[in-house]
Amino acid sequence: MKKILILLPGPFLKRDYERFGIETLKKNFLVKAVDFTAWIYPELWKEYSKIVFKNEDHVVISCKSDFLTLLNKINPVIVIDGLQDNKKANWIRQQTKKNKKNLFVELKINLIPFPKSNIIKTSKKLFYLLLKPSEFIYKMIKILKQKYYSLRKINPDINVVGCLVAKKKSKAKNKVNAHCMDYDIYLDIKNKPANNKNSYAVFLDEGMTYHTDYSILNVKPPIGEDEYYPLLVKFLNKFEAEVKLPVLFAIHPRTPNHIIKRFPNLLKGIKYQIGKTAELVRDSNMVLLHQSTSFSFAVLFNKPAVFLTSNKLRNSWLGPRIDNFAKIINGQIINMDNDLNKPLNLQNLLKIDAGRYKNYLDQYIKVPHSPNKPLWEIFTDFIKKNNSKGFINNF
Repeated sequence: MKKILILLPGPFLKRDYERFGIETLKKNFLVKAVDFTAWIYPELWKEYSKIVFKNEDHVVISCKSDFLTLLNKINPVIVIDGLQDNKKANWIRQQTKKNKKNLFVELKINLIPFPKSNIIKTSKKLFYLLLKPSEFIYKMIKILKQKYYSLRKINPDINVVGCLVAKKKSKAKNKVNAHCMDYDIYLDIKNKPANNKNSYAVFLDEGMTYHTDYSILNVKPPIGEDEYYPLLVKFLNKFEAEVKLPVLFAIHPRTPNHIIKRFPNLLKGIKYQIGKTAELVRDSNMVLLHQSTSFSFAVLFNKPAVFLTSNKLRNSWLGPRIDNFAKIINGQIINMDNDLNKPLNLQNLLKIDAGRYKNYLDQYIKVPHSPNKPLWEIFTDFIKKNNSKGFINNF
């Protein structure tokens, strides 16, 4: 049986077991989900080690020798790369490529629109950084490291591309046309009965002050907890009072238990739920968000979306992303600081630019005319088809 190693981007949760389609892949491959968190991100591992999804397919790597031992046991393999670009990740890639029979697969899925660099804003930031020499040096070293490890990244044998933007960026000779991971969830629930008994708006949480990606990407949260939640709650209360739609807070699925336990105090009466974000969007009247990847569900289920920012967020690295998201789909953006006293008009909030939604679908959610079936079935079909043609002939 062919073997697959999935190089995970972070701690292995049940959500990752489902998103990486391990049940589907196991029908045709011997699968190992390789978790490097204990070695690459030890502080993050302390927080998540007790809640990882433990099963026979999960392998924890705590040092170099652990990974070398695993490679020696199961070569040759199909390697699905979900790692970030850093020194240890590049070493892992180099080790897998030492065996020329290994097939390297890079995922270009789950993309979101990033704003183009603004020369004026960049110049201003650079000027202020120059006034703080130590911070300037730290930032420059960080940027140079990112560039270096990105340039040193191994070219994949295959790219799984989830949208037109990904397809355009791909340099691999072999491309698998597919879609983002959220589209699998959409396929699973789109024809199931909806629960439309109660009208509500759903807020898409993105772990603004605690997301695991901050540790993985070595970035600071754009805003602190004490600044974020009081302002958000104040706005959501205003929204409920003026628009007459209750708000349901969809907790980010990677939220650790100790944070979930604090939500009653953080949200001050705003109702919340975890684990059913797609269904909550499908059954809602409209969506509130900052720049969550789960915006894909709003597009797929044709729900109006309103983007929320604040003075603090706007001046952070996240601010331009929120602005760009709203611009891409011609959506409304509300500054929770400056617009707190302005009346909200429900009819204006419910507007959708259908053309922009269709464009977003093609550019960021699904390659046009790609198979309308689960992502990992598409991948399996590609491997089987090309194996029979002799392209994949090392197994």
